[in-house]
Amino acid sequence: MKLSFLGKSYEVSNPAVDTVETEKVVTFLGRRSAVTQHCAAHRSQPREELTFLGRHYTR
Repeated sequence: MKLSFLGKSYEVSNPAVDTVETEKVVTFLGRRSAVTQHCAAHRSQPREELTFLGRHYTR
């Protein structure tokens, strides 16, 4: 997906999220439900050259 913010365009990458059902069961408002755990893959940010108050740095 292509987005822009303050005139700068960038591409968004949506990491895959795995859902694993655990053995825990909870009750809320009279309904029983299994607890799930979400595991998202680590996303690395692209390197950026930035300037703040005349000083250049890389993030």
